[in-house]
Amino acid sequence: MQRFFFVGNRRFVLQALLEMHVPLAGIGVVSGSHLANDIDQGTLGPIEAPIFPVHSKADLLTILAQTPFEVLVSNGCPYILPIADLPKATYVNIHPSLLPDLRGYDPVIGAILFGKDAGATCHLMDEGIDTGAIIAQVKIPITDDLDVVTLYQLSFVAERQVFSAAYARNFTPSHPQIVTGKEQSYRRRAEDMQISFREPNDVILRKVKAFNNAKIGCTFTCQGESYRVFAARRMDNPFLRDLVLSFPEGHIALSIEGSIFFHKDGEVLRFSQIRAEHGKTLAPNDVLF
Repeated sequence: MQRFFFVGNRRFVLQALLEMHVPLAGIGVVSGSHLANDIDQGTLGPIEAPIFPVHSKADLLTILAQTPFEVLVSNGCPYILPIADLPKATYVNIHPSLLPDLRGYDPVIGAILFGKDAGATCHLMDEGIDTGAIIAQVKIPITDDLDVVTLYQLSFVAERQVFSAAYARNFTPSHPQIVTGKEQSYRRRAEDMQISFREPNDVILRKVKAFNNAKIGCTFTCQGESYRVFAARRMDNPFLRDLVLSFPEGHIALSIEGSIFFHKDGEVLRFSQIRAEHGKTLAPNDVLF
């Protein structure tokens, strides 16, 4: 029976391996990751396979050279592996997007920002970065009601599903990646977390949805003070619209329990779950832009 080696930074595909009772030659745990914390807290229950902390690429290459295995499963491994120089085996990666449409380090965030369908891909690893032949894919259609917190959780489910589908195929490739020139790549950028109010409203709303994690949020300024917002939406109630539109554009019309209402480009917007960086509460007639 084939022996598997898992390496990554999150637990969901590893959980599938454990539940399937697949023989594990070892588990490479990226140091400081969610997976490392889950293992420390016993979230995955008892694990009989050897666990190897991975602090660097050199660490991982040493571990792989000393551990016999037939299949390596990568899920959230931050290192590009030199496949041609590694022991002969099947090397597969589970990537949280529909390759090759959206590559990069943060494709889940990118799916929200770019309005692209999300999902998961299991592919063979080659000398490129996320370029190997596709074994299986699971699609998550992008819709306006998805924010990044929800999409991350759906992506974890999709990753488990796509691994199970690939395993059922014995990791036989389905088709090569077909590049059309419309593909995009995304890695988190500080400017994408900032709202200047010069962006179209659609972009503002996507930014907030893409960074609504509890520790991130999007930053905006009002009269020299900095704030973070974690939820935003359009408002269509006619009475509310008339009230907000009676104020100058960019002026706060209402400030209610952590929410503000204002209008921009003919639309009424609501920012909610606002945190003040310096404790100053936003008030009606404060000027956003």
